[in-house]
Amino acid sequence: MIRGGYMLNWPVERYPDKVAIKFEGQEITFRELDERINRLANGMSDLGLKRGDRVAALLYNSPRAVEVRFALMKAGLCMVALNVRQTEEENAYIINHSESSLLILDGEYLPRWDRIKSQCKGIRHVIVAAGDPGSYLSYEKVMDASSPGEPEVMVSLDDLERIAYTSGTTGRPKGIMKTIGNDLARLRNDFINQDRLTTAEDVMLNVAPLTHAARVLFRKHYIKGACNIILRGFHEEKVLETIQKERVTAAMFVPTMIIRLVLHPKVREYDVRSLQRVFYGTAPMPADKLKMAIDIFGNIFRQNYGLSEATQPVIFLPPGDVALDGDEKHLRRLASAGRPALGIEVRIVNENGEEAAPGELGEINLRGEIVMKGYWKDPEATAEAIDEKGWLHTGDIAKKDEDGFIYIVDRKKDMIISGGFNIYPREVERVIESHPGVQEVAVIGVPDEMWGESVKALVVPRQGAAITEEEIIELCRGQIASYKKPKSVELVDDLPKNFQGKILKRVLREKYWQGVGRMV
Repeated sequence: MIRGGYMLNWPVERYPDKVAIKFEGQEITFRELDERINRLANGMSDLGLKRGDRVAALLYNSPRAVEVRFALMKAGLCMVALNVRQTEEENAYIINHSESSLLILDGEYLPRWDRIKSQCKGIRHVIVAAGDPGSYLSYEKVMDASSPGEPEVMVSLDDLERIAYTSGTTGRPKGIMKTIGNDLARLRNDFINQDRLTTAEDVMLNVAPLTHAARVLFRKHYIKGACNIILRGFHEEKVLETIQKERVTAAMFVPTMIIRLVLHPKVREYDVRSLQRVFYGTAPMPADKLKMAIDIFGNIFRQNYGLSEATQPVIFLPPGDVALDGDEKHLRRLASAGRPALGIEVRIVNENGEEAAPGELGEINLRGEIVMKGYWKDPEATAEAIDEKGWLHTGDIAKKDEDGFIYIVDRKKDMIISGGFNIYPREVERVIESHPGVQEVAVIGVPDEMWGESVKALVVPRQGAAITEEEIIELCRGQIASYKKPKSVELVDDLPKNFQGKILKRVLREKYWQGVGRMV
């Protein structure tokens, strides 16, 4: 047994009066933040919540997102993160499925809650932050009425730390059970796989949702005593201004954010020399856009591959493994996810269940302490994902080169079957992304009477670029097999994404498969 969230105390003891968080002109020291966290943790216990109870949270990026996350750890409670990009029905499903008994939300989301509360019978208390709580509990008043002392809640490594729900793009969201042991193993792996030391002198910029993937790097910097800057949302010039003004040393962006930054017309007008490391992941990064980013910001980009079922770093690509002025191998690695991290087993398995040879396609399998406990209340899905030897079958199709670098080709479920041939959309997307007039692209399979499915590309042109369907198809004709090239190209203003920046291909496919009765 250990005390819940015990590692959060180290920076408070070392740097009590140092600024821990900056947000919209507000500065909070480690001592001040820790007291608020303790009060919230004790306040939830005063409401009758017990070790292991689930707490749903619907919060935008702010210090409150951090306070809630850390308070739950100290109180031995399990976090269930909601997000506003999900439908209200999905939020209601997750609240009910997780059997959450407390909901904490920002005041602006109260109308959303009021529309679904009649469906959520298990919620005993609602705490409202940043707004008029109405008839619900006030976030600040809950803290004011509780003790600032350190909670003495003991937890087990097998206790649930969070239930992370999938995006639900292929049906009902599944609840991914992550234990306290999973979380501590992930934190250990993060530190032992550092290619650059994290210190109290760092200034970390947080733009992605802190209730989800971005929490990983926030806490890593927090417990080392670094200052974390929080932005509520992503705006290119605000991000660049903040890097320049605050002398930001580290940041995390999803690939779409990096693309928007490098294509911004004023990007070179800002002084970004303080940046020493940019972490990215959650979605594929086009090699040509990464090359542009390195040219602008320097060779400071590190890719971390992971998934909700096994949080990063699982595979990582540090700056030292790529070089714009290097040999062909180093340039080719721009398209790689990197090599396996220390602390986890990674293998690529072919259709025969054997270790794939270099260059051979197969599914990424993982095994280690960071792999989820399973899917909440879904033993069948758990057994399908994790085999009897403990290997997690990720559904990611990849290959490795002779040096062990792994190249993710696509998701197993996104594969297009046309005329009996398997086509991985990511291979086609990489070719189209090389066109200088393309900002983003998604390749999907659409119904075809003769071939079953045909390849369709939906392309977002770069601002001011004039591109045609014919030139995109011609570009593909010269670089990939004829059966893989798009049969049709559609120019669109944008592509639907989830809150983590992943393109929602199921949403794109639905338009074309309506009335067909199947999606393959």
